[in-house]
Amino acid sequence: MPMFPETWMDELLQKTDLVSLVSEYVPLTQKSGRLWGCCPFHNEKTPSFSVQPEKQMYYCFGCHAGGGPIQFVQEIERLSFVEAVKLLAQRAGLELPNEVNDDALRRERAHKDRLYAACKEAALFYHKQLFSAQGKAAQAYLTNRGVDGKLATRFGLGFALESWDSLTGYLIEKGFKKEELIDAGLAIRGKRRDGCYDAFRGRLIFPIIATNGRVIGFGARTMKKDDQPKYINTGDTPIYNKRNNLYALNMQRGKRPADLVMVEGYMDVISLHAAGINNAVASLGTALTQQQARLIKRYVERVYISYDGDAAGQNATMRGLDILAAEGLDVKVITIPNGMDPDDYVRRKGKDAFLKLKDEATTLNGFKLLHIAAQFDLNTADGREGYAKRACSFVGTLEPVERERYAPVIARNTGLSLSAVQAQCSLAKPVQANNAAKNRNTRNKIRAAKENEPDRIECALLACMQTSRENAAYAVEQMAEAGLSFETKGFAGYADAMLVAYLSKEEPDLARVIAELPAEQAEAAALATAVPIEGETTAMIDGCIRKLRYRRINARLQELADEMNTGSDDRAELQQEYAELMEKLKEFK
Repeated sequence: MPMFPETWMDELLQKTDLVSLVSEYVPLTQKSGRLWGCCPFHNEKTPSFSVQPEKQMYYCFGCHAGGGPIQFVQEIERLSFVEAVKLLAQRAGLELPNEVNDDALRRERAHKDRLYAACKEAALFYHKQLFSAQGKAAQAYLTNRGVDGKLATRFGLGFALESWDSLTGYLIEKGFKKEELIDAGLAIRGKRRDGCYDAFRGRLIFPIIATNGRVIGFGARTMKKDDQPKYINTGDTPIYNKRNNLYALNMQRGKRPADLVMVEGYMDVISLHAAGINNAVASLGTALTQQQARLIKRYVERVYISYDGDAAGQNATMRGLDILAAEGLDVKVITIPNGMDPDDYVRRKGKDAFLKLKDEATTLNGFKLLHIAAQFDLNTADGREGYAKRACSFVGTLEPVERERYAPVIARNTGLSLSAVQAQCSLAKPVQANNAAKNRNTRNKIRAAKENEPDRIECALLACMQTSRENAAYAVEQMAEAGLSFETKGFAGYADAMLVAYLSKEEPDLARVIAELPAEQAEAAALATAVPIEGETTAMIDGCIRKLRYRRINARLQELADEMNTGSDDRAELQQEYAELMEKLKEFK
């Protein structure tokens, strides 16, 4: 496992709040000094997943998953240790350190740094060309769309010259290699093995900037009426993946917006910002992703979808609704009249008119009903019946309160009686609310949990050892004297890691120690953290040792009894050992 520098890991853990992290996946409720929620790692109805904010640890009393922020990300996102650390670093706005003890990771980071630098230089080059004599067509286009020079600079807009090598030639002179430009999505490999040419030519450029302020990709719009496609975008690169980013989200950095307005295109965002609606972002394509929904959840609890009013936009809205709702976001839909897009509407009608549409936004389920209605001709009896059946089938899966809200809507749209609609709704089977992450590995987790139920006494010993260096040493001495060792899987490893930490420092940062533990040992640490210390710690250690000794003697007695019952030739020796152990049991009474 590659090790990161201690000081950097400490900073990462300080900037990562476990409650905030877990809340992106699981709703948490305060109870008895802890936060509780339904476990994201197995399917359950009664919350058994707990988070201790002061210790930055989580533990599930159902499937026994546990650990700190890194283990949580590893488990829920199915990532390696290094990948989880990188994700948390990106989330916290931290750069990966150069001192990572892994040559491949170091080379990867150096390569990415070159790609970031190339994209930054490209953005500056494009921006300069926008305001050159050759960029007049792009300037005229922006002016016609209500974008002045100040706004163009605010978004870093640029222009790619109608040339095959203006950017590549410029960047190569700056010292960048052709392979770096190709990897960054700035150039395309030519037919000749060593050749390449500009990826964008004769187009208006929209830099895509990550939340940490780095340019990671570009969108490009043609300036020709009949040129297709109208927009082309940077494909996936080592530093950019459209599934993980949102256009203009970087402008929310350091702010606390009440909500976000999600639109489709670059110009939609820019026009809304120009009108003073500064919380607009775009999804970098119509297919909203789970990763983007989780990114939004880090900033706000409510999101408004305002896609284009045409059929493609409405279908994209439908796809995005469930993805956003699945991440626990409050979702509403802004419907733009007459098939207009947000860009056209806000430029024609102004800020107040758009905000009025926002105030009148439809709820998630309300929009779904409207979408169902649009698929039928409600002027015909067959159309109304078809709509009623489809709509009732949907409403019947909702909570009773929501059914009562939407059943009258169906009745009004169809002319049917409310009682008939309610009866039809009752035929639908409610959908069991579930999360894909909750079902992941449910059977394996529960089965493994039953096979390896954590030992309460060993847990209590670990809990005592966590309190101080002295208590850890005392527990180890007492266990050695009694001939005992940790038997539960993962417990011994965590105890060893704890002792190593105590040897290196008087008061080590156990949170950082736990962050680098394998899953089983991290789960042991999380469970031990959940155990309360009752009374004097040394007395609690003595009690645990006594119980373990008592249990071990009883286990050996059972083994001896089984052996004697099988007619062993060593029956006399077995009887003698049995008698001696029975005498030892008397001291426990």
